[in-house]
Amino acid sequence: MRRPGNYFLVLLLLLAVFVLCGAGYDKKCEPGATQPCTGTDGVAREQVCRDDGSGWASCDTIQYSYWNDPATNLTWQNPQKDAYTKDDGGVTQPDAIRYCQELVLGGYDDWRLPNIDELRTLLQGNPAAGDCPLTEGSPRDDMNNGACASAGEYGGPGSGGCYWGPDITGTCNKPDPAAVGHPLEYVSSTVAADNKDWVGDVLFDNGSICFNHIHSLAEARCVRTGPTAAVKCASGAAEACAPGETRQCTAANGKTGAQVCADDGACFGPCESSAFTPAPPMTDICEQCDQVKLTVRVPEKLAVPAKQVMAFLYAPETDGSWIFPPMRPPDGGTDYNQVIDPVIDVDKPLIMTVPGCTYYREKCLTGKYYLLVILLNSEKMPPLPLEGEYAWGMVQEPITLGDGPQKIIEKDVTLEPCGKDTDGNGTGDACESCAIKNIQPSVIRIGFGLIPGLIPRIKRITLTANTDLESRGITSADLTIQNSPNYFNIISSAVSGNTINATILFWGMKGGTYNLNIGSCGSIPIVVSGY
Repeated sequence: MRRPGNYFLVLLLLLAVFVLCGAGYDKKCEPGATQPCTGTDGVAREQVCRDDGSGWASCDTIQYSYWNDPATNLTWQNPQKDAYTKDDGGVTQPDAIRYCQELVLGGYDDWRLPNIDELRTLLQGNPAAGDCPLTEGSPRDDMNNGACASAGEYGGPGSGGCYWGPDITGTCNKPDPAAVGHPLEYVSSTVAADNKDWVGDVLFDNGSICFNHIHSLAEARCVRTGPTAAVKCASGAAEACAPGETRQCTAANGKTGAQVCADDGACFGPCESSAFTPAPPMTDICEQCDQVKLTVRVPEKLAVPAKQVMAFLYAPETDGSWIFPPMRPPDGGTDYNQVIDPVIDVDKPLIMTVPGCTYYREKCLTGKYYLLVILLNSEKMPPLPLEGEYAWGMVQEPITLGDGPQKIIEKDVTLEPCGKDTDGNGTGDACESCAIKNIQPSVIRIGFGLIPGLIPRIKRITLTANTDLESRGITSADLTIQNSPNYFNIISSAVSGNTINATILFWGMKGGTYNLNIGSCGSIPIVVSGY
């Protein structure tokens, strides 16, 4: 016979289990149930009750938050605009500025697009970038400083190898739809001091800093001056709700937004809005502009099939010179002038048209422009040609565009093999602009003596270039004196390979720095000392 005490003990245990389980389970909605909702982007969707019934899953496809950077007192949108949206192609800089101005996030509506100095504070993992001179107020040339260059693809400390810290979320590998093999850059509000059509960018995929066209497509990450205090509840009386429940509202920007119930169900949060409508596409006017009808030939049978051929137009540098290859985006030609898997070989020239319009097709080019043509064996970026690859345009006369009625300019070019990169700058030596790298002796001492001007001095110097001078058509006649014709004379000079040997007759003169011109290879200073 069983004793009544055993029944009593079992009942106590069952009651304890019921109390413990019931106390920890407070359903706010039926698991798997759905209800209509409106996201912060103004899009109507459905939200689903969580599996445990504790509340509703987010109505937004991307949940924006923010991060306070204690080192700079800046608060950053986290992640960036449309970070995980499939096929998002970025925005232009004018649209990025407007997006941030219209953003209502975290209860705040004073977000802005960062300037380049602010955007650079997120950059981590590339120590050299700290010496990059590209800052607010910089001219375009500042981007050519070596400290602004890439530190290597996806080698940063952030998620996915991005060059930012662990507190930053988002992506740095979203493809740029207008440039094959090139991810979207992050754009700033900064414009170049010498050209308002160029804007400052940071490439978080490789840690570099640059200028790009104002109409290029880019990522946008907004910022505000912090610190930013968390706002849990909207103003007014608190209203109990189910955690995660979303309701439609009108945000401070006048757009339809959403309020999300707090995790404890105490109230609805502030009305937020990330809704944005990009500006309509610009009118394509390229057909109205001058056209370069280009025939591209290679000088020999290709060892491997070409992966891409690109042909673009570039304005001269700010000092009027032409540097090949130009370390910046093109000024003219369009995405159609980057041909992937081209059909080209020694018996099959490639024919294309390079329109004399800006890359984003919004206006015709006017003035003098240089043509760049490159054949590469990969889709690498930046597109610097190396051994086994080819280029044209190192030495050329500029093309004049937009000086009258529309004209067709016929160009038939044969690419040159680029050869080895002996100086380690990423470009085959034969495909670089000619430049004098060295002069020996570095200081020419002529010893004036007691009666300067009466005792001539003869000195021999050697100039060394970065490329074969004879193949560039440089002759001894190209060596001239720029700013001191009355003080010394070149008696003789001879060109051999990449060197020039010259004999100079010096008369009494003041010590100082003078310039030797070497034709299309530019000039180099010569330092003269009387002691």
